Amino acid sequence: MKTPALVPLLLLCACNSQPTPITSSPPSPPPPVTTPAEKRGRPVPPDTAAYTGPVWRDKLNGNIYPLPDSIGGKSVSFYLANPQISPLAKALYTGRFRPTDTDSTTRLLDLVTTNDQALRPFYRWCLDFTIIISDGALGEYPGEPALTYATKFPQEFFAYMDKDKTGERYKRWVEIIAYSGLSNYEELAVNTQKILANSMTKQCHLCASETKTRIHIFAKDVATSYAQINN
Repeated sequence: MKTPALVPLLLLCACNSQPTPITSSPPSPPPPVTTPAEKRGRPVPPDTAAYTGPVWRDKLNGNIYPLPDSIGGKSVSFYLANPQISPLAKALYTGRFRPTDTDSTTRLLDLVTTNDQALRPFYRWCLDFTIIISDGALGEYPGEPALTYATKFPQEFFAYMDKDKTGERYKRWVEIIAYSGLSNYEELAVNTQKILANSMTKQCHLCASETKTRIHIFAKDVATSYAQINN
């Protein structure tokens, strides 16, 4: 048995086993800026095998979204057949128009504050649906009309929020308003909550105390979300 022959081999291994030099890794790139919708992730497309209602297919990414067959207590056919409804709003529902960062989108979303109570629910759905699909540049568009609607019709706004028992709609609206609806408040960022609450309260003189309390909670939620986005 030639055990001594192992000594040179062990010495060779020891010579080759030098400590690995420590090097500093390059800094990680900053995270990309994302809209509130992107942070939440896209809605899960409905199971088309089980869902038999109308759907809307996104031309940009192929996502499929369920469509309501009634809005504001009226059949969708009431709005689609109404000559007073904007052709853009009809085109959105039927999938012939996809909101993007264009003037057409601005014109459509601004209709949500119409004084026509019979037509406003359909325009409100257009805005809500645009908030759902907003990402990238489109996220810059729904914030201001959403805030204008909430400010002009506070009671109607809260009633619409309450129809979604999951609370997701309220969260979406708060986030999109904080993200792109406060351009007129930026110089007064410290007082955003107070100014927003006062603006809504002015339209709610005869509101119940519960609604006025909700106004202040909503203003606080928007201000908090705004601070989180901009920190």
